[in-house]
Amino acid sequence: MGRCRAGDRPRLLLLLVLAGLSEGTLKLRTSKGPVEVLLNENGLLHCEIDKLYGLTLSSNNLGISWVFIQGTGKNNIFTYSNGEITSVWKEAELSENSILNGDMSLMLKNVTFKHSGKYQCEVVIPPNERDSLTVNLEVLAQPTVTVVSEKIVEVGTGGEMTLRCQLTGYYPCESNVEWIQLTPSQIETKLVTNLCISPPIKNPDRTCNAIVEVSLEPRVKDIGSSYECHVMHKTLPEPNIVNAEVILKEAEILISTQSIIGSIIGSIFITVLLTATGILIYICYFYKVPPKVSDIQLPDRIVHHEVADIICHVAGFRPGDIDLSWYLQRNGKDEQLIHKDKKAFLGSMLCKQNEPSEMSTNENHWKVLRSFQTYENLTHSFSSTLKVFPDVMTDNNARIICRVTHPAGSEERCSFLAVHGIAPKLAKIIRPPVILHNRSLMLIYPIKLFKPNLLNIKWYKIINGVKSLLVEYKTGSKLDFTVDQYSHCVDEFSSDNDTYSVNSMLIFIATIKEDDGKEYLCEVNHDAMENSVEEKVKLEVKASPSLDTILCEPVNPKIEKELILSCKVHSFYPKSITVQWFKDEEPIKDFTISDIVQNHKDNLFELTTTCTIIPTLSDLQSKYQCRVTHKSLRSPSFVEYVLENLASSPKINEITCDPVQPEIGKELTLTCEIKEFYPEDIQIHWFRDCVRIDENQNLGIISETLSIEHGLYHKITKLTWIPSTDDQQAEYKVEVCHSKSSANLLKQSFQLFLKGAPKFSDFKMEPKVPLYGRPLSVSSSVYDILNKNISVQWYKGSQLIKSGVMNSDLVHTHVNTYKIKSCLQFLVTAEDFERELILVYKDISKNEEFRRRIQLPLRAVTPKVSEIKSNPVQPEIDGNATLSCRISEFAPMDINVIWSKGCKIYKVEEIIVEVPKIDETGLYSTMTRLPIIINEDSEEYTCEIEHEKTNDIVEKKFTLKI
Repeated sequence: MGRCRAGDRPRLLLLLVLAGLSEGTLKLRTSKGPVEVLLNENGLLHCEIDKLYGLTLSSNNLGISWVFIQGTGKNNIFTYSNGEITSVWKEAELSENSILNGDMSLMLKNVTFKHSGKYQCEVVIPPNERDSLTVNLEVLAQPTVTVVSEKIVEVGTGGEMTLRCQLTGYYPCESNVEWIQLTPSQIETKLVTNLCISPPIKNPDRTCNAIVEVSLEPRVKDIGSSYECHVMHKTLPEPNIVNAEVILKEAEILISTQSIIGSIIGSIFITVLLTATGILIYICYFYKVPPKVSDIQLPDRIVHHEVADIICHVAGFRPGDIDLSWYLQRNGKDEQLIHKDKKAFLGSMLCKQNEPSEMSTNENHWKVLRSFQTYENLTHSFSSTLKVFPDVMTDNNARIICRVTHPAGSEERCSFLAVHGIAPKLAKIIRPPVILHNRSLMLIYPIKLFKPNLLNIKWYKIINGVKSLLVEYKTGSKLDFTVDQYSHCVDEFSSDNDTYSVNSMLIFIATIKEDDGKEYLCEVNHDAMENSVEEKVKLEVKASPSLDTILCEPVNPKIEKELILSCKVHSFYPKSITVQWFKDEEPIKDFTISDIVQNHKDNLFELTTTCTIIPTLSDLQSKYQCRVTHKSLRSPSFVEYVLENLASSPKINEITCDPVQPEIGKELTLTCEIKEFYPEDIQIHWFRDCVRIDENQNLGIISETLSIEHGLYHKITKLTWIPSTDDQQAEYKVEVCHSKSSANLLKQSFQLFLKGAPKFSDFKMEPKVPLYGRPLSVSSSVYDILNKNISVQWYKGSQLIKSGVMNSDLVHTHVNTYKIKSCLQFLVTAEDFERELILVYKDISKNEEFRRRIQLPLRAVTPKVSEIKSNPVQPEIDGNATLSCRISEFAPMDINVIWSKGCKIYKVEEIIVEVPKIDETGLYSTMTRLPIIINEDSEEYTCEIEHEKTNDIVEKKFTLKI
């Protein structure tokens, strides 16, 4: 079993280096507390260098990583190494310009709940600077508050009014809602306490919905009051206050039906008495008079769970012994005695009025009132009033029987009860003022003040004129049918007068494709209604436009250069939209809008708007804003771009030399002018033959002079030193980095030719590409030689080459100077990898040496590794053996040999590695051995060869046979 794969090696080396870093002066800082971001908006995770003493940030010495922590696992989001940015999350964004300024803050665009959690920012500056910190991100969603109320409520009828406050699409799910009553004088504020609070309902996107309802019995003194719903939530800096659009007015006073009935009954009663008076005078002295029993008198309308008077009059009987009984017969069942009244009256010449008495019955809420009258002729009258509290379920079509028994005869009267319910009062279906695409929608149908509580509710969706059933609900029944993507909730309220009110709520996710322009219908059926009632609502689904971050082209804007700002506006519906651009709140007239395109997958529209400007230095820190107005928005939505990085690219002049013809041993100055750049931050480096000049290297003194003109900067940089013979034909170069305007380097080169010094031609190689183990010829010419007393030699590093060198004779030229050609021939081996060849010209008469160098373009070669062998081939247990492996054909010679057995890695001192030698291929070869003692097990052995230059790992495995 191997230790690691070759592809994992860079990561392992990086971890090993980081593990060995000591604590340096690098310190990071972030904002206090968690970062809170609203859903679908952009969030900035702050990470910035706080302390960094004596270090300069550059792309070559900086490593940054952002990871998302989930439990014990970590997911890479963003890395920056050696100037290369790798963004794993497409919504993650971090500017290289801000990185090199010490700001490693990560921008997350269009944040959703999946982004909630911990993020780790780690910064590494080799060789010994490292720090990391953790940032917590919380995603929040503001509630949408809708208040539902009746438009007008009559006060004084004893009825209730219901106020509903609906919260949708908020997170976290903890909220606080209060109903406040403001009295007409606005002096007194009352907190309404009799609240009905539904538990939060979670939506598929983790947001919640909730309803807080209050039922009130307003009085006359409340007329003029207003009601407010106060919503407190973590996302709201202040309570969100929404007014209930309800008006209280005093009810009209009407004459009750009972008063009219009472008047009629009273009139009838008086008429009967007057008529009977004359007859009683005669009849009371001669014979027994049987009772006259009237028909049972019923109210015009008997209402479910409302007291009704059922009256039976018995008149003109004598003597006074009489029995009156009330019976009830329900649904063909046996008769049930309600009340029996037995009374004996003593005759008298004077009429006597007995006070009405009240008697209990064997039925809840049922009772009997009676009244007696005795006249001078000793005849009597008896009125019995049965007060019933009927129930439509049990008492409708029930038979009421009144039986009268008297010595002169018996009578019986009966009647049937027709118990009615109260039909519900129906309003319009309530919907939110704005219905948003892909958001939870609640349609509310208030059904009020009905009884009994027998209600059938059906919701339909009308598609192409055909009703499709979505929900069927019946009170007091287990019947509850609902289509999958729809849900149905019912809030029921009862009043003291046994009336009921229901809010039927259809909840679903509204989409443009499925619901825009579609009709939803609620059908209500009640026993008190002749026909079912239907109410329709037509949906207008809208989608609020999303505005992407304003993009800038070019990314690094330049002064007096065309700058294009673009913003993508997408995911909106309907198509009509207004787009505007502003600069510091002043409207910009010239901008373009692309054709509005519709995505047929979800029917949403999108467009791109661009604004072209030519910025000047005065536009720095100007705020550009793209603003859109749409039917789905209560207020315009906008994104902003601040012109913070306005820059002007530097112009670099050619390098000049003073004096024009420099001489050995005499001071010279190279000068380069960099002009018309902004901002001031600029980096200038001098190089000699690709080696950066540092004042500590004694290669010269660098001086700089800065000036400013019309707001733009100018800088003159100079390099001063006393040249030697080594400076002949040396290439001096200036590199200018102005990161604010461009990531590209500006360069100017100057080749130094010293007065009186010989010149070297370019090196020529044959073949042009050198190969290991093959002969190579390297040649160069020296010309402008002033005398013959010279020598030409070749060196490999500091070692003089004595063989393979061929120098031509001195050739006199037409300008009275000499020329010589020198050639070096040798066999290329791995020893020549990254070794310099030096051509040395010596003027013996002046004792001056001039040198030209070349490094052969040889490639590094990964070693070949043979199969592992054992000696002996089949060793015995507890015996000794040696495992060996040949390593060949590699360059350079630096290798690392690792032997392992299972998880055990052998120490370096236990391993034998021969000194590498050049073989017939011109490359290095060596042998490695591992002495072992044989145990009972037969673990697998592994030999890994790490080649440092190519960073390759070659692995061989061997299973020992015992």
